[in-house]
Parts: sequence; C-alpha cells; structure tokens
Amino acid sequence: MRVLRGFAVVLFFAAAIGISQDANRLPARVGLLETKTLFTVYGRGFGVAPILGRLGQYKDIDEMAADTRSWVDRISAVNGGKDVITGIHLIYALATPCTSGGDCLNYLGDNIVSKYIQPAAERGWVVILDDQLGRSNPVAQVKRMIDHGLLKYDNVHVALDPEFHVVLSGQSDPGIPIGTVQAAQINDVQEILDQYVESENLKTKKILIVHQFGDSAVRDGVPFMIQDKKTLRDYDNVELVIDADGLGSPCIKVHKYDLMTSSRTYPFLHFRGIKVFFPNRWEHAGHYDKPPMTVDQVFGIVPVPGGLCMEPKPNLIIIA
Repeated sequence: MRVLRGFAVVLFFAAAIGISQDANRLPARVGLLETKTLFTVYGRGFGVAPILGRLGQYKDIDEMAADTRSWVDRISAVNGGKDVITGIHLIYALATPCTSGGDCLNYLGDNIVSKYIQPAAERGWVVILDDQLGRSNPVAQVKRMIDHGLLKYDNVHVALDPEFHVVLSGQSDPGIPIGTVQAAQINDVQEILDQYVESENLKTKKILIVHQFGDSAVRDGVPFMIQDKKTLRDYDNVELVIDADGLGSPCIKVHKYDLMTSSRTYPFLHFRGIKVFFPNRWEHAGHYDKPPMTVDQVFGIVPVPGGLCMEPKPNLIIIA
C-alpha cells in the first residue's frame, strides 16, 4: 500500500510538472496588433527606387518621421483610440526577371541593421522585411532572414508577396502570371517563427503579413493567391495578417477587403490590412489607386462611392 501511495505521489508531481511546462508554452508575449494599429510606408529603401514605393522618396528616417506625423494623427483620430506604431516597410527581396538558375531575387544590402532596424527601434518603430519570393519559397526565405540575424530584433517582422512567386516551369518574369502560395507553406513559416520567438525568448510576437488580391471568396479571374486558405492556422507567437493588396478604385478595394478578410468565411483570421497606392512622379504607367482612399474611408467612418464600408477596421495600413 505504501508503494502504491508513493507511486501516486510521483504521478501527481509528474503531472504537476507537466502542467507547469505546458503553462510555459502559453502565449505570454505581447502582440503589437492586439492593442495597436500598424502604419507602414512601403518601398525599396530611403532614397532608393522611388518608382517602387513611397519610402524611396525620403532621404532618411528623419524626413519620413516628419512627413508621416500627420498620417499618424489622422489614424489615431479614427481607429478606436489605439496607439499607432509606424513601420519602415522594406522590399527586402525584390523579384527580378531571370532566365538562368537562381532564385530571381535581389536582396537589400548588408546595412539593414544600422540604417533601418536600429534607428527604427530608437523611435519605437518596426521594420517589415517584405519578400517577393521569386523562384524560392516562403520557408527558405524566412530561414534566410534568421540565418542573417535579422529576426532576432523584436522590432523586425515579415511580409510575403505571393504575386511574384514563380510557380510555372520556364517562367522568367516573376508576377507574369500572378503567383500563388500554399496555405501549408504559410503554416510552415508560422511554425518556424513561433519556435524562433520561443527559442530566442523574444519579447514580442512576430507579425507575418501575406499580401493578396486574388481569393476564392472574390472569384474575379485573379488566381487564388493563397491556395487552400481555409486551412491556415493560429500560432501562439505569430500575428498573421491578410493584407488586401492590389490597385483599384475605392469601391473595388473595399469589396475585395470585405470578402478576403471576412471572419465568417475565414474564422481563423484576427488581423487585417489594406495597402493604398498613391501617384508618384517617377511612375508613368498609372499604377496607383484612382483615387486613393482617405483615412476615413479606410476605417469605415464614411462609405466609398457605391455605399460600401470597410468591415471591420484594419489593423494594418500600408501606403505605397
């Protein structure tokens, strides 16, 4: 009987230890998007290729801070009282045409930490590393970021752009046709990020943004950019954002946003974003929204022409 009692005590303590170990895996880290709105400016880098995005129109972080202050104020007035965090949204891996081997990607230089990550951290900003995938794949690209020591910083997060994922044999121009990714690939990336945050004991959950303008809920002839999207999963240390990308009128953009980020269709989805494209003097092909949405329209305060409203409010706003 004493042996049985002793065995029962051992089992009790073993169970208690197991519970304690499991408790350590429960989400205890801060997720920025749980309580804040993220506002980012997209482009290749300060003073680099402004045709690719608004970020290139700024010579440095000080000029960006001065120009975006009014944006932060306007967003703060209509986003439900949340704090607004500013982000430098870098095209970290730029897809380029290629006919030979390789991943069809041109990577941003080695000064990312000194020029962007550290100055952003000093201001309380974040940096988004946006990857256009090319002939590579989401897992390989996120592992590359980890191997280069870029994700060890709490203020650095990730975006994936399926549009430029080369999916056809012999395809030389990323984005022609429009690329796709599998939901399983996104889940694999989330698992890597989740484990990395845990193993490195980072303070902040990683944000993973996936750009999209083709969806099975829309069916407008654009490829479904996230295949098997309903199989996407939640991970404790990752905040997954579906960003409504693509050019269009306010009515088209709101229509797609509402469908692609619907909680009824996609109940796993907690965070949403929208990208707004503005004219710039370096771009002459008309690749911008006509007209760009206002902040009040982005947050559903006023409807766009046609009467549609953004539902619900976005957690992320990107301007390009």
